[in-house]
Amino acid sequence: MANQENSKYDSLNQPAENKQQLAYQQIKEDILNNTYPEGTVMVERKLCDIYHVSRSPIRNALQQLTHEGLLSFVPGKGTVVASFTTEDILEVYDLIELLQTYAVSACINKSNALAVNALEVALENMKKSLDNGDIYHCTRWDQKFHELLVSYSGNKRLETIYEQLDCQQMLFISTILDDMDRAQNSYKEHTAILDAIKAKDSEAAHDCICRHYYHIKQYYINKLLSRIHI
Repeated sequence: MANQENSKYDSLNQPAENKQQLAYQQIKEDILNNTYPEGTVMVERKLCDIYHVSRSPIRNALQQLTHEGLLSFVPGKGTVVASFTTEDILEVYDLIELLQTYAVSACINKSNALAVNALEVALENMKKSLDNGDIYHCTRWDQKFHELLVSYSGNKRLETIYEQLDCQQMLFISTILDDMDRAQNSYKEHTAILDAIKAKDSEAAHDCICRHYYHIKQYYINKLLSRIHI
């Protein structure tokens, strides 16, 4: 087990100038794959031992992840993996839905063949991941699909706003990595979005985006209701 863990973090054996970014990337990846569940206290000394780096890269990585909303500071505990209420999740998805409907319309208006090709690749990789039973990578390609829509909208300010919401969204998704039905339905919804983009039908694309996020929000509402046995 120790050998496996050492090999996992071999990429951190890099020149000092690269260590901060590598530490940030690896800690972020481990938060998103639920290695550190919500509420986990991120102790700098322990993280230094795990990632084989000094405190400075770890401290800077934690500050960056706190800015992105994946971590939060809790008095008396320190820096912890952020927890979100159902209300928080719905608020984030409401905003993401607005940004995505704008992005998909802008993307269609630009009639960019490169965008369609890139979205096709993301969708193909979602399908391959599903066929392999790999929900984690399916969800990552799902996120890439939406990132591409934002990127090809051509609006840099939109990209900046979307980036922070996307990080929080990825943390929500890390809690549903065992739900194959949700992953398969998401793939079908993304297929419909891409079909509308190919047809250059902004109204249909808008409807598909809204339907997709309606189902996501309903999923989290149902999870809440099941926990409180209503």
